Amino acid sequence: MDSSVDVVWSVIILLCCGLAFTAYCVAYILIMAHKELDHGQVSKQGQEGICGQQEAESGECDSK
Repeated sequence: MDSSVDVVWSVIILLCCGLAFTAYCVAYILIMAHKELDHGQVSKQGQEGICGQQEAESGECDSK
């Protein structure tokens, strides 16, 4: 085989494994986000102060 077309298979296999793991992580995150939205359990992290549900949905919450 010509040295100009030698393929380093270990690098290709490593990249394929990395891409497969990345795709799995992205799919897992999207599935969990979809389940969370279906159950109506949207987290309210980052909101300060105490607001009623209606005020929080309309964005009228006063945070300090």
